[in-house]
Amino acid sequence: MQQYEREIISIPASGTLDLIYKYGIHAHPDKKGYEYKNSLYYTFRGKGGVMERLYFVEDIFRLNPYDKNIINNTIQDTTQKKRVIHYIEERKNTYGFNEQNTDYKFYILKPYIQLKNMPRHPKQANHCYFTINELLSGKTELKISNEKIDVTYFNNSAFMSEEISNNLTYFEGSAQKVLVNKYERNTKARQECLKHYGYNCTVCNFNFEKAYGELAKGIIHVHHIIPLHEIASKYEVNPIKDLRPVCPNCHSVIHSRRPPYEIEELRVILSNE
Repeated sequence: MQQYEREIISIPASGTLDLIYKYGIHAHPDKKGYEYKNSLYYTFRGKGGVMERLYFVEDIFRLNPYDKNIINNTIQDTTQKKRVIHYIEERKNTYGFNEQNTDYKFYILKPYIQLKNMPRHPKQANHCYFTINELLSGKTELKISNEKIDVTYFNNSAFMSEEISNNLTYFEGSAQKVLVNKYERNTKARQECLKHYGYNCTVCNFNFEKAYGELAKGIIHVHHIIPLHEIASKYEVNPIKDLRPVCPNCHSVIHSRRPPYEIEELRVILSNE
């Protein structure tokens, strides 16, 4: 999956901006005209084209906001579901959903940084793209350049100059704790998986109980081979075929790209280190 040359998408949020900030949810009709390129980060433009916050996208769902059964069957994580339902209820009473017979794409957002200088791009009517250099340049009004960047540059936390870093506010607290082990949806399926495979990480073979003793007995993540957000519907999970125990470190690495790394792929990488 190729990364777009500008790793930040900037979206005009219109009347939904307050809802995005309140619930960490963005939604748009799933139809032509809303095709977003594969971007690492999202920001939303308010009045005058001002951008205040930068977000990751943690999950994407296709839903009909007027069909409660689809919402309940598609989103298994309780916290995500509550956020989406509250967002939908409040949006119906404010901005509304103009396409009642159309599915919407719902983006589950995680805040990354607040842009203190609040850069603006006022004359753009639809979504557009920026590099991290353009967004964090310190300029208050942005014009898109032809700059191309290596996306690994942004993945390196050392990329920021001291001047840029001093102009950022980092989010912490409850907003960062929305999801924990988000792919471990079914307790019985988890138990059956661990009964079959045990509690060693299937990538690196780490075992919490052996390392920490009795206090860490039973600690392990369970990874879905096919991410549920790609299935986008309720399905019958096979605990042996579809699930694997992995430690939190390996689980993070698995999901550090889209599509996720295969377990065998990471084993080969580890064996070559």
